Amino acid sequence: MKKVGLAVVGVNNFAKFYLDKIKELEEEGEIKLTAVVIEDQIKNADQLRNLRSQGITVYNSYQKLLKESKQFVDIVCLPVSIPTHSNMAISGMKAGYNILLEKPPTPTVQELDAIIKTEKETGRFCSIGFQFIHSYTIRKIKQFILDGKLGNIKEIATKGFWPRFKSYYDRNDWAGKSLYMGQLVLDGPMQNAFAHYLNNMIYITGPDMNSSASLKKIRSELYRAHSYIEADDTSCMQLETANGTNIYFYVTHSPEKLRHPYMEIVGEKGEIKWTMENEKTVIKLNNEKVIKFDNNNIDPYKEEFRIVAKKQLGKIDNLYCTPENTRNFVVAINGAYDSAKKIKAIPKDLINEFINDDNEYQTILTGIDKLFDQAFAERKLLSELDIDWAVRTEWINIEEYSCFNPFN
Repeated sequence: MKKVGLAVVGVNNFAKFYLDKIKELEEEGEIKLTAVVIEDQIKNADQLRNLRSQGITVYNSYQKLLKESKQFVDIVCLPVSIPTHSNMAISGMKAGYNILLEKPPTPTVQELDAIIKTEKETGRFCSIGFQFIHSYTIRKIKQFILDGKLGNIKEIATKGFWPRFKSYYDRNDWAGKSLYMGQLVLDGPMQNAFAHYLNNMIYITGPDMNSSASLKKIRSELYRAHSYIEADDTSCMQLETANGTNIYFYVTHSPEKLRHPYMEIVGEKGEIKWTMENEKTVIKLNNEKVIKFDNNNIDPYKEEFRIVAKKQLGKIDNLYCTPENTRNFVVAINGAYDSAKKIKAIPKDLINEFINDDNEYQTILTGIDKLFDQAFAERKLLSELDIDWAVRTEWINIEEYSCFNPFN
């Protein structure tokens, strides 16, 4: 059987995660790591020697990979910096390769539309690395809803509390930035670390297994507690879909305690509760029937590689996660910035920055856990609670959204 040749651009940070997952999957027989790009081959000499000892071709530039590897690379994997996503995906497809592009797809909707246009012009595909759209539970939940078993969806809400230390923001030059070297990044929690969970909600309310929901309007509040970054780190939003479902999102990188994402889906016939840990899912219907399931030992991170391989081999017609069905995620992010207009700095007397027991420089926004719990329970934004530092923002219509330009 022909194996699908994968190339990975990079060997550090999330690129290392890609390399590890591909290595684990090679035993299944459908994929093989055939090429890697290492730009700084002196700094990464050990990885260079190790890869070459395995017979893997190593290039010192993306351009050289695109020019020379057509005989043994089918899909180029791009776990690269957010501001480079659109240019690298487009140049890869124009050079004749299919693409696996790490989330978030692009900072702006116009960049994503350029990727969609290139797919159509070249006949290549671009899969987006939103791993949880490949997960057993998210897809099972969506099918359950599409079968009408939950009735019309009234609302979906997700909250997540992930501390991010200074080492996280120091890991590269663009982390924690809204703008880097003249290019938009928008590296806040909704756009990056928690992006999966916003995209999950938009996908779940879509009209079929290949589509996400159309969006009508949005309001969002963006706040910053970390003293040394420029992007937001504590954010909330409310979305209304074209079919009337309300989507609520509450995420922070400055919590008092770590808590993984938790989602509630409320329908006419019952409700669903989902937690990220083991993807534990509980469905409670109005007739008192209870259904429980977890991830069935299916790793969604591996599924994203399996699915692109099956698409390459012609075993499936449709990718799970595409530029088309993640477009409204990007629209939501862009609309969030339009609604908030600016990132509000939290008053310094509410912020505690210190070296924790793990020798990490940590930032805590005092009281944010309780405030987000209340906002989540009441389906409100922070400005609707009794908080003197919160700023009420405007609803923005995003039905025909086609361009984000914060510089106007």
